[in-house]
Amino acid sequence: MNTSAYELMKKSILFILLILCVFQTKAQEIKVKSIVWAQSDLSARTNPRMSADGQACALIRIVVPMVKNIQFSNTLMIGEQEYIPGEYKVWVYPGTKKLKFRHENYPSGEIIFADYLKDDQGSPIAIEGKCVYRIELDVPTIATTFDELIDIAREYSRNYPSHPESSYYLAAITAYDQAIGHNDCPQTERESILEERNRMAAIRKTAYFRERSDSLARKAEAEKGFESDEVYKYLSGEYKFISKLVEDYPEVPGFKPIMEEVYQRLIKHPRASETVKKEVTIQRQQITGRVSFKNEYEAIPFNTLNVYASATSKIDPKNCRLIGHVRANGTFTIVVPDDMKYIFVDGEKKNAHLVSPSDTTLDIIIH
Repeated sequence: MNTSAYELMKKSILFILLILCVFQTKAQEIKVKSIVWAQSDLSARTNPRMSADGQACALIRIVVPMVKNIQFSNTLMIGEQEYIPGEYKVWVYPGTKKLKFRHENYPSGEIIFADYLKDDQGSPIAIEGKCVYRIELDVPTIATTFDELIDIAREYSRNYPSHPESSYYLAAITAYDQAIGHNDCPQTERESILEERNRMAAIRKTAYFRERSDSLARKAEAEKGFESDEVYKYLSGEYKFISKLVEDYPEVPGFKPIMEEVYQRLIKHPRASETVKKEVTIQRQQITGRVSFKNEYEAIPFNTLNVYASATSKIDPKNCRLIGHVRANGTFTIVVPDDMKYIFVDGEKKNAHLVSPSDTTLDIIIH
């Protein structure tokens, strides 16, 4: 091969590698999926944060997959950012226009609020104090092994009580689907992993319909006024969905203030005489427990164990419901469903444990 041909080939290879690097970088970018004003989230009103000059701040809740150490910055940020698995909380001064972000594994970027927050005429909506805005970020996973993927998915399951928004559960479902679809996902574990996934899906479905009803109610109010029949219809639907979430998932404290806010709006409607005006809160039985192994030689990590509810004393994987997870120290806290009076943990072979109304703690020994 002559020198000129060799140089041409070398340049072509370098050009192709450069193009591949560009595409790889683009594929790994953090992108904004949506930004919405979370009108039913009252946390910035009930627990406001004030700036040094006495201005009430806005709370930005940034929902992401299990990616730690994303740093957000802006000269108008008030205080330090907070992180809980699946979400960052940032307080900003009213009128803030954008947030910058950076992470060691992804290109840096910025979130421009005016690109997403617009009124019906398409004009930008300014960030206001005592309001909550929810941002959903699309962060490409850099996990490649099944163990990494299932760890991400189970991190969602462990921390869901801190999240009333449906987007969190959608991210959890996505994480579980990636783990289940991995070639190395053990066939013997697929059924139990699918149960975990479906629990997140059940919460997401009801939470999504609650949020959708809220959006439609507010849209109808803006177009036809609060006293319109459509507002009543959507508020009634929203109250039904949020009441179900409070009843079925009392371990998620964020659902309760939403229900109270929806209830107060509903009873102010002229047609509210047709609905029940007295709120009924169902308190379910909470159990704390500890798991141990009779044979320590066969012990496995506690945080791989799940807690199930059963309608019968005989342990039947087809007749149970996933209700919680065991912590790394062997302890667990669960809420017993009204229609299920027995509980058991992975690894127990015979009978489930009867939970009586007076029970508050339970010791489980796996033989």
